[in-house]
Amino acid sequence: MRVAPFVLLVALVLAGCGFDTGGISNGGKVQGRTITVYSLMPDAVGRNRDFVDGEKLALADAGGRAGSLLVNFNSLDIGTEDPDAAETVRRAVTDAQIIAAVVNATPVTVPLLNAAGILQVAPGGDIGLASEPNAMPLGQQTVFRPNGTVPPDFDSRFRDAFGRTPGSGAEDGYQAMNSVLRAIAAAGAAGNDRQAVIDAYP
Repeated sequence: MRVAPFVLLVALVLAGCGFDTGGISNGGKVQGRTITVYSLMPDAVGRNRDFVDGEKLALADAGGRAGSLLVNFNSLDIGTEDPDAAETVRRAVTDAQIIAAVVNATPVTVPLLNAAGILQVAPGGDIGLASEPNAMPLGQQTVFRPNGTVPPDFDSRFRDAFGRTPGSGAEDGYQAMNSVLRAIAAAGAAGNDRQAVIDAYP
């Protein structure tokens, strides 16, 4: 019997690539009232620099908080090759403070973050993977498109913060982070509960 390439890739990601959640699986709560949102983008200091800075600006505009929680931000370069991407996602999900990740939807990122029970906000990639059973080891959707907002004076605020005109990805980054923060705030007192944040995603 011929195995579909997608099914084979998921199997390799979950097994052959040494998937390890570091104790994070099927969601769970972040201990304490400080949580971390991860940004996993290729070339985060180059072609995706504006996207990452847009995320930073959204968090700064929120005062570094979502509801009553303090929010940390960690940006990692996910690379362009599947083994590198798997390693970077694995590194993120070993952080006990992770609450969500902003990263493109791919056959590598979706099943890894889903198995860990972590909200994935995908600015790009194949969001259709959310309907692929083999990409959802948790058995529920955890990957969504960003649907946040940007302020009317976004360009000027970006220039004030970073000393340059925002590029094409800056608004996307702002919207992605904005939508994550809204979900955390909407979860209320359960904003440090990964499943509650997934359920509250707008």
